Amino acid sequence: MNGTVVVGVDGSDSALDAVRWAAERARTGGARLRLVHAETPLVGEVAELDGRTRVALHDQASQWVREAADAARDVDPDVRLDVRLQVADPVPLLLAESIDADLLVLGSRGLGGFTSLLLGSTAIAVTDHGGCPVVVVRGSGGTGPVVCGVEEENPAVLDRAFEEASARGVPLVAVRAWHAPPGPLAHAAGVDLAERDAQEGRKLARHLGPWREEYPDVAVEPVVARGNAARALVERARDAALLVVGCHGRGTLSGLLPGSTTHALLHHAPCPVLVVRATGREER
Repeated sequence: MNGTVVVGVDGSDSALDAVRWAAERARTGGARLRLVHAETPLVGEVAELDGRTRVALHDQASQWVREAADAARDVDPDVRLDVRLQVADPVPLLLAESIDADLLVLGSRGLGGFTSLLLGSTAIAVTDHGGCPVVVVRGSGGTGPVVCGVEEENPAVLDRAFEEASARGVPLVAVRAWHAPPGPLAHAAGVDLAERDAQEGRKLARHLGPWREEYPDVAVEPVVARGNAARALVERARDAALLVVGCHGRGTLSGLLPGSTTHALLHHAPCPVLVVRATGREER
C-alpha cells in the first residue's frame, strides 16, 4: 500500500476511532490519509437566501475535520494529510473517493452525514460498488491475528488478508466453513463428519498454497468449521486485529447467510471488519 487511505469524518467518537485506525494503517503502508466530510445539502424549504445555515454547517464541518486531523497526528505526527469537504450525499461522495483509494475506512456509528452507512442498503451500496476495500472500525482492534473467511471464488480476500497480516507482523487465521448436517441426520445419511472435516482441511491447505509461498513471513492457522460461517468468524475474531470477508455485489457477504448475517458481522464483530468486493481477479 502506497496510495491513499480515505476515512469518513462526521464529528462522532466512532469516526475519530476510524481516523486513528486509518492513520495507523496509512503509516504502516506508507500511504497518504484523506479526511472526507459530506456537508448536508439544503433543499426545498430548508434553503435560505442569506446563507447563514450553510456557513454554520461549513464551520461545524471544518471543526470536525480539524479534530480528526489532530487525532491522526496523535497517531503519526508525520502523517501526510489531505482534506475534502463537499456539499453532497455521503454515499456518492465516498464512492467517488474510493475509485483511486487503497482503502476506505468508516466508523461503526455516526452523528452526521455518515450515520447511515451501516444501515441497510447504504452499507451495501458502499461495499458492493466501491472501487476499493472498505473497513468498518469497531474500536481499535486487538493485538491478535488477522482472521479471514476463505472463499475460492474471491481470491482478493486472501490477497488482502495476507497483505494485512504481513504489514502487522501477525499470524493469519484462515477459516473455511461447511454446512454440516446435525449429528443424527449425518449418521442416518451415512455422512462421516470427521472424514468430511479432513477433506475440507485438505482442500483448504491446497487453496492456501500460493499465498503461503508468496508470504513466507506470515504464519497461517487453517481452521475448518462446521455450520454458520458468520458465527465461526466472530468466534475466531475475539482478539483479532482485523476480520477480512468477501462481497460479491449481491447484497450479502459472500458465502454467508443473507441479510441479517451481513449486519451481524458489520454491527457485532469484536474487531474492525474489512470487506473485499470481488474484482475480477478470480483467474488466479
